Amino acid sequence: MRRQDILASLRRLLVLIALLIPVSVAAGELEWRMLSEQANMHLQRGNIEQAELFAREAIAEAERSFGRNHRATDQSIATLGLVLRFAQRYPEAEKELRRALALREKSLGQRDPAVGVLLNNLADVVQAQKNFAEAEKLHRRVLAIFEKAYGDDPKTAASLNNLGTVLQAQRRFAEAEPVLRRSLAMKEKTLGPDSPSTAHTLNNLAQVLAELGRKAEAERMAARAAAIHQGKGGRK
Repeated sequence: MRRQDILASLRRLLVLIALLIPVSVAAGELEWRMLSEQANMHLQRGNIEQAELFAREAIAEAERSFGRNHRATDQSIATLGLVLRFAQRYPEAEKELRRALALREKSLGQRDPAVGVLLNNLADVVQAQKNFAEAEKLHRRVLAIFEKAYGDDPKTAASLNNLGTVLQAQRRFAEAEPVLRRSLAMKEKTLGPDSPSTAHTLNNLAQVLAELGRKAEAERMAARAAAIHQGKGGRK
């Protein structure tokens, strides 16, 4: 279906919804929400071309209805950044995520958890381009935000894992080990020893231990991860 046909169908649907809603809703807000939902739905389904179309339309509608500095605008830009990331168009994704980050930091401050989420997505894109030093700085910012906001939590544990992997990518294995061990302990505490996320960190730690020459320990970690993935449990 052509871009014009998709948007025309969406606008016809918006008119129908507006007629059915018993309360007054600004037309621009309704259209932005529908465009945003379509962008996210297509992204989740892997329809990257359609997701990009709706994300760009959502940005345009947010700027028209709310202004360029509104949270709706930064959310739409962030969605486009994710779409471009999954399309592996990393320089474009980085540009959009940095644009969204600047808006979000301005409206929420630099230490808000929502800023941490964007920093994490940006770090992922930067790391995919093998800019490991910059990715490390971003991951450390995320960790500081999440530790303060959430304490021992799966989000903090994931941030520790991400920091460990970027240290690993820089072959700083001795530094990566304690970070990954801390992530592992936090995941076991908050998600359980048999969580797939726990297995993910076990595998990362196994790779680091192997690089440090601790083969037997690395094999035990890898075996635990494999047992989790096979549904046999990963308890020590």
